Amino acid sequence: MNQIPHEQFVSLLARHHSLIRGFIGTLLPHQNDADDVFQQTCLVLWRKWDSFDETQSFSSWACGIAFYEVKNFQRVQSRDRHYFSDEILSLIAAQQSTALPEAEHRQRILQHCIQKLDAESRKLIQDCYHGDLSIKEVAEQTGRSCDALYKKLSRLRLRIMDCMQQTHHSAEMGS
Repeated sequence: MNQIPHEQFVSLLARHHSLIRGFIGTLLPHQNDADDVFQQTCLVLWRKWDSFDETQSFSSWACGIAFYEVKNFQRVQSRDRHYFSDEILSLIAAQQSTALPEAEHRQRILQHCIQKLDAESRKLIQDCYHGDLSIKEVAEQTGRSCDALYKKLSRLRLRIMDCMQQTHHSAEMGS
């Protein structure tokens, strides 16, 4: 039985949410279906949490479960011709699974580069990309025009992209 506290489950799920949701999105053509399967996957992950082996990758484990949830969903929806066959689904999932370590690596580099920004810039990114406020509301809150906010975000994205490229290049040179 896994002795990792359940709080870690929530932390890992929050950290890998986009990766798991993106994986499901590559397997299902309709966003509403992918959202439904993601919710179901989260429930199954929670139910199976005690069987998670902490020595393995959480995202690989979660995407493996998500794959079977997609297959279950498609079996139920099998009358609809808009879904991939099991063979195609397996090929796509295999390709995505091989990309998971690289995606996790890029996610870590992104977080590293965001942390290098000043507190105001980090908050701005959080508010604009992860918050519930619209760009207009964030602009009003920060005393900027929408145009000025878009320009600031564009400059921040360029800084983050440069940092990610330099960090990735440095990592390649170090290997």
